[in-house]
This record gives sequence, C-alpha cells and structure tokens, in this order.
Amino acid sequence: MVECCAAKGYEATTNADVCAAAGVSPEAFEGAFADKAECLGAAMETVVEEGWRALDEVRAQDMSWAAVLRDGVAVLLRLMAERPAFAHVALVEAPTAGGRAGALHGSARASLLEFLEQGREQAELGIPESAARGALAGAEALAVSQVVAGKAGQLRALAPEVLYMLAVPFLGVGEARRLATEGARRHLRAVA
Repeated sequence: MVECCAAKGYEATTNADVCAAAGVSPEAFEGAFADKAECLGAAMETVVEEGWRALDEVRAQDMSWAAVLRDGVAVLLRLMAERPAFAHVALVEAPTAGGRAGALHGSARASLLEFLEQGREQAELGIPESAARGALAGAEALAVSQVVAGKAGQLRALAPEVLYMLAVPFLGVGEARRLATEGARRHLRAVA
C-alpha cells in the first residue's frame, strides 16, 4: 500500500494495485482488509509506530527540551529520508485520506504539538498560544514540499531549517540559530 500510494496517490491506488505490489490475491487482500482505507490505516499505523519508537529512544535520554527537539527532528527526518514512501504516506496521503490513516496523522500531530507547547517554559517572554501550531505548520509545509517534489530522500538535510522554525518561538533567534547550527554539525558528522 505504501509504495502504491507514494507512486500513484491514495485516490488513484486500487486494491488490484496493492495486490500486485504485495504479491497477494484479491481474496487474501479482502480477507485482511475491508477496503483500501483500512489497508492505508494499517500502513499508517506502522509509520506512526516506527516514528514513536525512534522518538522514544530520544526522549529516554536525560536531556533538555531543546536537546530533545534537536535530536527528535534529526531522528524523524532521517527515518523519513530512509523510507521515502513512508514519508509520502505520512505527510501527503494520510492527512487527506480520512479514516484511520487521517486519525493517526491527527493524533501524531497533536502529540508533536503537545511536546512543542512544553517549549513555553523555555520562553523568556509570553508568546502567542498559536506559536506551536504555526511553527509546526511551517516545518510540516517545508517537509511536504520536499516530498511532493520527489526529494523525500533528502529530508535529512532540512534538519537545521526545521529545527530553527520549531525552536525560534520558544528560544529566540540567537538560541534557535545556535541549536540549528549544532544540529547541522551533528548531521554532517552522521553522514560523513
């Protein structure tokens, strides 16, 4: 399902496409899923579980909010860059497909917003309540544009920009720039 959706889009993907890609009969597909929406929901569940496992490893470390943000952004972008079809499903198809896939996307997004809201404790001055939503929307739009352009494999390179976008409302320009620069250095060491 993931590969088919990434290639054709969810709406254009048929059960026959999924069966052919998976090497299963239509009967086997129908025995496992009521329809393609249920299949997409199962695929999105896998995507979300992989993302949470990766983030749980980051959160398990005793680090500041900013360090968790830095490493969490790097981990999620690396995961999506390594699995471009999963990135396409998570960022492009699931949000508009509705059903379980859409609900899982919404739930994951809400959890990310909840984490970003913890950044308010880092802010020296009061910031608008919409700051986390705006920051996440900007970062998400940047990632989606990369995926739609067929460059999901390069998502990891966006880490400094995404990190800056997410950090600046809470940490200010200087500290967000420092964190993004530090994230960029870590990225260069990781790919070297």
